[in-house]
Amino acid sequence: MSNINETARMIAHSLLDHEKKNAEITEEVILSIIEKVSAIDIIPGQKINKEDLFEVLMSDLSIGQGSITSMTDDIEPWLNDEKANIDFELWNRYKLYLKEKDKSFPIPSLDDFTDKILDKCVNPKQKGSWDRRGMVVGHVQSGKTSNYVGLINKATDAGYKLIIVIAGTISSLRRQTQERIDSGYIGRNSSLYLRNKGENRIKGVGKYKVRTDIYPLTSSYYLKGDEGDFSTKQLHNSNIPIGKNPVVFVIKKNKTILENLIDWLSHNEDIKTIEGRKKLMNIPALIIDDESDYASVNTTKDINEVKTINKLIRVLLNLFDQNTFIGYTATPYANLFISQEYNEDLTTYVKGKEYFIGDDLFPKHFIVNIKAAKNYIGASTLFGLEDPNSEESREPLDIFRPIYSEEYNPPLFEKINKHNKDDLPEHLPNSLKYAIKSYILTCAIRRLRGHEKKHNSMLIHVALYVKWIDRVSLLVNELIKEFTNNIEANDAEFIEDMRNIFESDFKPTTENVLENLRYKDNRIKSHTWEEVKQEIRTAIKKFDVRAVHGTTSLSKIDYHNISNIDYDRHENGLSVIAIGGGKLSRGITLEGLSVSYYLRTTKMYDSLMQMGRWFGYRPGYVDLCRLFTNNRIFDWFNHITMATEEMRNDFDIMSSQNLKPKDFKLKVRNHHGLLAVTSASKLYWSTNIKISFSGTNLQTYLLNKDFDSIKNNFKQLQALTKRLSNAKTVDKRGKLRYLIFNDVSTEPLTEFINGFSVDTPHINKQVITDYIVLQKAKKSVKEWTICIVSNTDKEVGFYINEDDRKNRKKTKGLSTQYTLISEGKTHDMTCSIRNQTEPSEQYKITKNQIDDLVDRQVDLEKQDLGSYSSIKQQRKIERKGLLLIYGLDERGTSDLTNNMPVVGYSIYFPEIDNETKTSYTATIFDDFDEEVMPEEVNHKSE
Repeated sequence: MSNINETARMIAHSLLDHEKKNAEITEEVILSIIEKVSAIDIIPGQKINKEDLFEVLMSDLSIGQGSITSMTDDIEPWLNDEKANIDFELWNRYKLYLKEKDKSFPIPSLDDFTDKILDKCVNPKQKGSWDRRGMVVGHVQSGKTSNYVGLINKATDAGYKLIIVIAGTISSLRRQTQERIDSGYIGRNSSLYLRNKGENRIKGVGKYKVRTDIYPLTSSYYLKGDEGDFSTKQLHNSNIPIGKNPVVFVIKKNKTILENLIDWLSHNEDIKTIEGRKKLMNIPALIIDDESDYASVNTTKDINEVKTINKLIRVLLNLFDQNTFIGYTATPYANLFISQEYNEDLTTYVKGKEYFIGDDLFPKHFIVNIKAAKNYIGASTLFGLEDPNSEESREPLDIFRPIYSEEYNPPLFEKINKHNKDDLPEHLPNSLKYAIKSYILTCAIRRLRGHEKKHNSMLIHVALYVKWIDRVSLLVNELIKEFTNNIEANDAEFIEDMRNIFESDFKPTTENVLENLRYKDNRIKSHTWEEVKQEIRTAIKKFDVRAVHGTTSLSKIDYHNISNIDYDRHENGLSVIAIGGGKLSRGITLEGLSVSYYLRTTKMYDSLMQMGRWFGYRPGYVDLCRLFTNNRIFDWFNHITMATEEMRNDFDIMSSQNLKPKDFKLKVRNHHGLLAVTSASKLYWSTNIKISFSGTNLQTYLLNKDFDSIKNNFKQLQALTKRLSNAKTVDKRGKLRYLIFNDVSTEPLTEFINGFSVDTPHINKQVITDYIVLQKAKKSVKEWTICIVSNTDKEVGFYINEDDRKNRKKTKGLSTQYTLISEGKTHDMTCSIRNQTEPSEQYKITKNQIDDLVDRQVDLEKQDLGSYSSIKQQRKIERKGLLLIYGLDERGTSDLTNNMPVVGYSIYFPEIDNETKTSYTATIFDDFDEEVMPEEVNHKSE
């Protein structure tokens, strides 16, 4: 930060201290303070950078920086009492390093989060034998590595002597993690230190002097493979003792590596045999399992049958007399399916020696849920979910660009299998060419915003086969050459095409993002085409097309630019187009990722979420980001996001009730979302599971648009009201708002649900109605209410065409009406309008909620509740279930002229204590591949 901005920062804090006495400090207050400071002539002739100052003040005050909740099992806090005895020298230098890299980094939040996680680890000074198992749940691409590097620094300050980071299954990810550990923890180049017998080349935090020396026992060195991973031979020559100074390993989840490490540790002088078990004594160890949901989990039904990686990690943990194990993941389903039972006598052999396997990896002692910061661009932002505890609705950011099947199939395929794997593409589809042109514009606009030295990345993920990655990379590289020549020659047709994309896509999207972004980002600005045009040539000149796969033999591939993507070697910024498969989905972090072209399909929740590399922090350029994929993948992602958000909300509620990790495991196991979002192999106890809808809300947010479905659902609604009696009407503004039927029997309710035509992934009609009948038998629900909601607006606004949708230009029209009959009396109803804001084969309700706060409490005795959580609590008290039904105006979606409402519903179940659950044999969504295709099928290197 410049001297003028540092001075401005101090002045701003003085003014903010005064403001704190009068009101809460918000983004708007900070902006007003910055305007006051900028009016001061701090240094004559110099101006402050308002954007930088805003980001720094937001960080200083921890505004919008997320939060943390946790669930523990009888853990005694210790850190606050011990803090006075700990010199946090490593943590303090890590803070200085982070602040130097990025003045706006949210260090106060990281400090708070890592304190709370460390407090759940065992105090390393505690005597005796101890074993602690926990899990930290974050979001994809949300700063997970920064979190555990911070934790490792603090843990070492507190007294942990041995750190092991298990960094995924892919060499490139392990090396990237090693480099982050070198920079943020060790402070030296691990490769030179181990290979050159102690050569001390300073790196990262190493520029700040501390008394503690940290010794790396793995390095970032690579020549042909991953030579820097654990090597017994190299360590025998290094003479680094374990137990005195802190030592750190960064290893892959690899059978040979884990076996070699276990064998090497077993030869340590501090190994003792206690009750027949080898134990490494008096060396408190912290083991971090990165991507802990992947490869670490034992998915067999029999606790005596243990998968190799799971078994070896358990042997490694069981080798230490004192250890804390923490799994980090953004997709915790698999971890919560881990059995809490184990055979304590089960053994295995490693290098000819017998070892006890020990307890499984279930996080029985603690689970920590990290809520992302406000400026994190995650699934809920992308899909426009509604906050269950707020009246605010979120519109999705307008960055999704649908790819239609006729556009890519061929030359590309959504599924590549044995039948088409040899049909390599001869050209690229127009949609991919459009995506690459979008990336050119993105890089050009970022230069206008002062990002000329920032990294830019584009992801192209269309296959896992190396020969496909190789071919697509070759074609993309040729296309970049062609586009570069077009720009150099000032080709009129090409330049006009770029201008059209900018005017029709980029300008309206920037306006949409500025309108719907949930946080302030003053770096996002509108630009003119002439400004952007001036930067296009410079932007594309920096492009580097990389093929990302495991093959290293150049003789077997046509495209030879396969070197690792090392952003640190590009001080002036790297603009890379990364084309790959598994190494991109669970591998390297793509810095400055803006454009993603994605066709890979999998129905497994964790695989799909991890492939969402487009999530993350996008300061100053979220409006330039684009996700190109097909509607099916986008809709499926939408569903699993909803299921995950529900579960995170469940976690927070259970955390406030002081429940334990084992209680959350049961909640997850019984969650109805599992019917669609997970593989049957993860439900290792069997595919027959118990389903709960207690305290949940199911909505038909995806409605069929074919005539037969629409007609059927309207008929089901007409038949329902004819069966019901004692209708109650509620008016609003002189018009009918609600047609209410209280205390209805379950028969018409279940018949309506069973007869309704819907393809929403988590709506399994038979399971829902079975559950309703079962709760009636158990008298768990006191009363069911059915309410048909009518619109009271005289006029509605809707989009006529796709251009209107993009520009948010609505046409006004009179509300559409329909009639319902009950007990011979006709009720005139008015359709609600729910506009579909992205193309889809189904009628997709963008907010994923077809009702509002007032509708959800229409049946409750206590009214005027101000939040969804308070409504949920009151519904539990009154033990009432509610079915809300809507007739939606067909003009809210495209291509419908049936002159009848599109019916949708939302059903609310009260939370039921000690409920009886529905038994259900899980069926798995069949449209996508069951497992991820094996990468490098034709050339194996790892």
